[in-house]
Amino acid sequence: MLDTEEWLSVTSKAAKVDPYVALLDIVIHIPRLLERTDALSRAKSSPTPPPDYNPAAALASLVQDSQALAARAFAWFASYERNGPRYNKAPLSSLPGFLAICNDHTFDPIFHFRSFATGICYMIYWMSMLILQSNTFGLLMAAAKARGGALEPKQLMLWDRELSGYADSMCRAVPFSCRPEAGYTGRFGTLTPLVAARKFFEKKGMQREIRWCEVAFYGTKVEGLYSYKPAIPIQPNMEFSRDVQGNKRYI
Repeated sequence: MLDTEEWLSVTSKAAKVDPYVALLDIVIHIPRLLERTDALSRAKSSPTPPPDYNPAAALASLVQDSQALAARAFAWFASYERNGPRYNKAPLSSLPGFLAICNDHTFDPIFHFRSFATGICYMIYWMSMLILQSNTFGLLMAAAKARGGALEPKQLMLWDRELSGYADSMCRAVPFSCRPEAGYTGRFGTLTPLVAARKFFEKKGMQREIRWCEVAFYGTKVEGLYSYKPAIPIQPNMEFSRDVQGNKRYI
C-alpha cells in the first residue's frame, strides 16, 4: 500500500526533499479517509452494526484525522509559497491557443505558472484539498446534526469560501496546461481536476461554470487519441468505482 509507513519512509529519507513527492506523500492518505467515511455511513445504516461499534467515537476520530491531514497539506503549501506564489495572473487572451479550444471567459484572468511542473503541483494540491475538505465539511455537519445542532452561518460562509477557492483556482490553472503552441494539450493529470471542480459546481447549481468545465475538458481531447463525447457529461468511471470499493487490493 502506498500510504503505509514503510513505503512513505523511503521518500522521507531522500537527501533532498522534492515538493512534488512531499505533496504526494500527504494526499495519498485521502483515499483511506474517504474509505473510512463510506464505512461509517454503511455501519450507521446497517440494521446489525458491530457490537462494539461507537458511531460518535468513530466520527470524532475520522474528523480528527482529516483535520490533521489538512494541517499537513496547509504546511506544505505555506512552505511551497514561502517566497510568494509561483505564478502570475494574466488575461486569458495571453494564451490564444486555449481560446481556440474554449472561447469562454468565465475564468479570466488565468494563472500563468513558472513551469509546467509548478502548475501540476498546484493542480494536485487544489484538487486534493477540494476533495478532502469537502469530505471533512460533510463530517462536521453530520457531527453537528448528531448533537442536535448545526454549523453556524459564519462557519458555513468560511467553508464555502475555502471550497469555492479551490474549484475556482483549478479552473484558472487549466488554460496554462492546454496550449497547442507550447507542444502539449491537456496532458495526463492536467484535466482530471475538472471532474472534481464540475462536481462542486454541480452541487451549487452553477450552470455557467459546469458548462465551462465540460467544454474545456472535451475541447482539449486530441482527435484519434481520445474519444470525444460532448453529449456525455464528465463523470468518474462508476464501473471502476464499484469494482474497487471495499476491495483491499486498492487504497
